Amino acid sequence: MPGSHINRAAWAVLACMVAPPALAELTVDDLKPDYADAEVGVATALRLHGDDQITQKAMYFKANLEDNWDGGYYKAKGRVRYDARYDGNNPYSERARDKYRFDADWRHLYWGQSVGDGEVTVGWQQVVWGRADELRVLDQINPVDYRDGLTPLLEDSRIAVPMVRFAQPVGEWELEALWVTDFVKNQPPVAGSEFDAPLFAAPDPQYFLLDSKPGYDGGKGFSYGLSANGRIGSVDTSFVALNARQQDPVYAVEGLADDGRTRLERQFPRYTMGGAGLAIDAGHSIVVRSEIAWFDNWRVTNPTRTYGADSTSMVKSLLGVDYLLRDWLISVQWQQQQLLDWQDGMLQDKREHLFTLSAEGTHWQDRLKSRLVVAASPPFNDDALLQGIFTYKPVDWIKLGLEVDVFFGKPDKPFGEYDNRDQVRLSAGYLF
Repeated sequence: MPGSHINRAAWAVLACMVAPPALAELTVDDLKPDYADAEVGVATALRLHGDDQITQKAMYFKANLEDNWDGGYYKAKGRVRYDARYDGNNPYSERARDKYRFDADWRHLYWGQSVGDGEVTVGWQQVVWGRADELRVLDQINPVDYRDGLTPLLEDSRIAVPMVRFAQPVGEWELEALWVTDFVKNQPPVAGSEFDAPLFAAPDPQYFLLDSKPGYDGGKGFSYGLSANGRIGSVDTSFVALNARQQDPVYAVEGLADDGRTRLERQFPRYTMGGAGLAIDAGHSIVVRSEIAWFDNWRVTNPTRTYGADSTSMVKSLLGVDYLLRDWLISVQWQQQQLLDWQDGMLQDKREHLFTLSAEGTHWQDRLKSRLVVAASPPFNDDALLQGIFTYKPVDWIKLGLEVDVFFGKPDKPFGEYDNRDQVRLSAGYLF
């Protein structure tokens, strides 16, 4: 779970928010949360091809606590996971065992306090700015843990980060300001783990010498952002601005080492983003959504340079259409990412496209929830994912889960890199 490295200034704000006299008057009954739930269960995953097909033998525990008092509240949600697949003989690396055999994290852990008509929250939080279904255009605040590859839902893989957040209604609009007090990177799969792939690979040490100086590896840092959400006529509208560090490393050329290899320095450069999103109810159960974000001073690795890394402006855009058909919400989305100043040698394509078609439904008095997804980069047969996620509660205290992931594509494409790792995930949980 996140440690004590949260910025001391953030905790000072928290101390000012909670009135000491109110805490002194608390009784044992007052300390009981207003709301609590928990889940304990088991989960397994099976690869559909090759040897060592069982890739997960996990036990997990999740808990959620909420409480409030006069003008304030707290929310805490965490999980603990133990995977016995890493015990004894296994095909994974020692680093993967040390990282994934046992781990715990906070999904969120924060305190909130009313300030006039507004609200301040302090702690580890997740911020969702965009309206996209599992695609990150405006959602750049929280990094992602890729330990389970590209397929998990963002609600499970998004990493909570320490921040101070202030929201204030102004007429029909809500304004928000946030300060993320520490820098957290995206977490690629550990080398030698099940979902390690060239997509996440570090520079080959045979040709490159990684020579990162203190202060350039993203160990410290902060970010800050603003958002405004409201309506312009009949259009739901949002505007966002963010100054932050890139969450994936950029490798800047630092010259040649004595042995002839190229020296690289791992960096997490700072950028500025501005973006907007809108949603229009077109009638007939149809909603049209769009998002666009512009990134200034976006850095890209280019090993053919004699020094440094390339800098370019980048634009991400999305167009989505939602259609409610009885018990199903059907969504079609197109996302494009374009580097405006693309140069030869950049280790990022000039344009990247992704199309998704999804259907989410609830059945049998909400006891069965289904999610079906087709995701593809054009052309379809080069890079695609078929996914089905099903959650079934035969009774209120039992939850059963099934996920099927099937990959297609060339080995140099994101989904294609997992072409031989189609999988089935099963889980069973007890709710209390």
